Amino acid sequence: MHVSLLPSKRRAPLGLVVSGLAAGSLLLSACERAAVSSPEPLHAGDIRNYVTEQLAERIGPDGGFQLPAPLPGARPQITPQRAAELALAYARSFAPYIRGYLEGDHGREIDFDALRVGSPAYYAATAYEPVPDDAHPGVRNAYGPYYLVYLSSPDGTPVLSVAVAAYTEAWIENGHLWLPPRSGADVFAVGVPRGQGFTMPLSPEQAVRRVGELTGSRAAAVPELLLADRDFHPQHARWKVTLDRPVQVLSRANGQARLAREIYVGLRGSLTVPAATQPTEVTVFDSPERGMIRVTISPERPVAFEPITPANP
Repeated sequence: MHVSLLPSKRRAPLGLVVSGLAAGSLLLSACERAAVSSPEPLHAGDIRNYVTEQLAERIGPDGGFQLPAPLPGARPQITPQRAAELALAYARSFAPYIRGYLEGDHGREIDFDALRVGSPAYYAATAYEPVPDDAHPGVRNAYGPYYLVYLSSPDGTPVLSVAVAAYTEAWIENGHLWLPPRSGADVFAVGVPRGQGFTMPLSPEQAVRRVGELTGSRAAAVPELLLADRDFHPQHARWKVTLDRPVQVLSRANGQARLAREIYVGLRGSLTVPAATQPTEVTVFDSPERGMIRVTISPERPVAFEPITPANP
């Protein structure tokens, strides 16, 4: 079963996600597409001029950051390699059933059998605390961490951005993805519009380069990918770029200036900082048996953000 969704930057309500195919697709709004900058490749070239000397030691021989392994969570999590395998199996199994949505996003026909893994599996941490052990698996997945994987055409063009729940219990048989009887929010995919490159999200190296070029500052820590508010799909995850010094930024809402040392780089290179007010919990519909449950939000990880532009470096 697939739930047809209207174009939106936000996710479907959890009930629709859990009762649907668990691999839905959202078309991105026309206003977002109109604001797209030039396409970004996955690799950012030499980024040593945009990081501190200490952070340069974390850059591998391929020019990319040596990202840390995900920290152990409250529940078993799949590995990055497994996430990439599940994303590819999704393209063979479920993606053809929502071909119209994915091809509408991408802008041309998609040969799902020809897709290949085109990026590392980026781990996006969640700000939500673990839900109860007996919660529905769809709730567990939706409020837990995700991996974000690009699937590309043979020529390297990004075609799908696929989010795979780190807590999923899905498996692969004969190259096809299988979901447990009780599942939900295991995989979420969107088509990557042609010409926009790897911007859903950017790579951590591109995020650092973008902030460095716009602020004149250097990154002082390996970027961390953080999921946004649960109302937004996982592709809205943001890279937290910690700078070597505070920089002045301007609110896009009212032009007010503030100093920020942590800038979050999100979908298509958008820049944000944490909003002044952060929610502390959300109320979630779990299942007819459990009804509504409360999910706590970690005070150390923001979920509400304010769009900004850097002042002149």
